[in-house]
Amino acid sequence: MILTDERFTQCIGMILSGDKNGLREIYDEYGRLIYKQLQSIVKSPQDAEDLTSDFFLKLWENAAQYRSGTGHKRYINVMARNLAIDFLRKRKHESYTLDDETFRPEQSDEGDAAEKMLGDITYEQALDSLSNEEKEIINLKLGFDMTFQSISETLGRPLGTVTWKYRQAIEKLRKTVKEGSIYG
Repeated sequence: MILTDERFTQCIGMILSGDKNGLREIYDEYGRLIYKQLQSIVKSPQDAEDLTSDFFLKLWENAAQYRSGTGHKRYINVMARNLAIDFLRKRKHESYTLDDETFRPEQSDEGDAAEKMLGDITYEQALDSLSNEEKEIINLKLGFDMTFQSISETLGRPLGTVTWKYRQAIEKLRKTVKEGSIYG
């Protein structure tokens, strides 16, 4: 079963009322995806397992912060990514060089395509150059590895529009990185 935004909001409501079944349902749907996302960033299965547990504890503790209608997939994607980056900053994980609150993934065959493209700037800084709709499409495609068809259905947008906006967003990101415009 794929969680819709409406069902995710219901699960959050269950969490807020102390019902662990809401968290269990979210875990069943996204636990593996969150683990894979965290592992792709921290490069350690053990650390990714710990962070996955931390993610769901944080979701339980901060459920009241979720705002219905903001897109639950993007919400959990950003939350997981930020958790991993915070972990790396604290641990100074050996496969990352941290400098002035930026991260630079080392080149590897399994590296995240977005991270390879971004280099020395943070994912969030680069995303600032995009519209909200472009950010959501990029996060669903790169963060959740969704197909364009799935993104189209999730957002209720025509497939052609989704693919066009994705290509447009990638070009904006490339231009942002090339020009270094995020640094002012």
